[in-house]
Amino acid sequence: MRRLAAFSPFAEPPVNTLHLELRTATARQHQDLDAALAGALDDRRGYTRYLLGMLALVELLAAAPTAVDARAAWSEWFDPRRQALLRQDLRDLGLLPLAHGLAPLPGSSWMGANYVLEGSALGARVLLRAAERLRLREPGLPLAFLQHHARRGDRWPRFVDELQTLEGGLRADAVRGARLAFGVVADGLIEKESA
Repeated sequence: MRRLAAFSPFAEPPVNTLHLELRTATARQHQDLDAALAGALDDRRGYTRYLLGMLALVELLAAAPTAVDARAAWSEWFDPRRQALLRQDLRDLGLLPLAHGLAPLPGSSWMGANYVLEGSALGARVLLRAAERLRLREPGLPLAFLQHHARRGDRWPRFVDELQTLEGGLRADAVRGARLAFGVVADGLIEKESA
């Protein structure tokens, strides 16, 4: 079979290698986090832990990237509503979580960390159904963040396409950002409240 030239209109689009690099580089952390959250939405305490972990991640991403390597197109991935909704849900659960005080990330690391958040939105639809079942046993359970996070749309494929624009050292920065993000979520699963 003859191979089509790269410039051919019939050539397949290039594989998004950064997406694959991020997935491979964080596979173990992803598995560990999935295990830590297994059954998290079976009870109020587990749901609270999930929200605390997500709050840690959202706070890591709270400052939109402004570094030299940040691109104007990345601003669409900045969603300040997530933090407000998480804090409100946690307040409604009776918690006043402490701010994590994480330093802002350079743009390429920010995109790598955001890979974790945007990817988690895919699983959020399943988690939302579980949380809705939990709310049947726990009337009034706040679901504002999860409802927002699980909304349907084309964010993920567009985000993966945007990742592919990173080249050279920026790709390594994105991998570091994704690894940091998984670690921040795992650490955030521990309840931290103000006195």
